[in-house]
Amino acid sequence: MENIAKFLSAAFGAVISFFVGCPPIMCVLIAVMSLDYITGIICGAMGRSLKTDNGGLSSGAAFTGLLKKAVILVVVALAALLDWAVASGAGVSFNAVTGATCLWFIASEGVSIIENAAEIGIPIPAVLRQALEIMKGANKDNLN
Repeated sequence: MENIAKFLSAAFGAVISFFVGCPPIMCVLIAVMSLDYITGIICGAMGRSLKTDNGGLSSGAAFTGLLKKAVILVVVALAALLDWAVASGAGVSFNAVTGATCLWFIASEGVSIIENAAEIGIPIPAVLRQALEIMKGANKDNLN
């Protein structure tokens, strides 16, 4: 058990050290991902989750959500590595790929937060919903 704790501590430390020097947009992404997870749990606790058959809380759905968010961070890490490769070759600071990737995921997570809030019964300002849909759509067009 002690070896597992040491391994997990080292892995967690490596992940944290990667994100400590990250651009602020990555911190925004992590915050929005956390808000999405929290609103998803609230939605399930109220029996209104679209992720489960009965609308309630599900440890399986929660774990799947965490795994998806972990893979999002892997994709962002890939984008950061691409930026680093370009920047180190040119000798400049470069975060374009990371920024675009984070913006797309921020929009996607933001839409999910709005969907969760709407399921809970919170009225959503049209301007916010439209802004996120436009941002998500514009970024989706750029990915194709």
